[in-house]
Amino acid sequence: MTAIYSDNQQQLDKEWVELILLARTKGLTKDQVQKALSILTEEKRNRLEESAV
Repeated sequence: MTAIYSDNQQQLDKEWVELILLARTKGLTKDQVQKALSILTEEKRNRLEESAV
């Protein structure tokens, strides 16, 4: 398994790196990726709240 490191030598999660690179090839901006992740996080939170009721 190949480790991936950032510029400041922190090890990065390979799946996240692949996800971000895919987003870049699709032409998504940093803000668009952040918004999508925020929406997904909110949807997950809502599902968890509904299942707890």
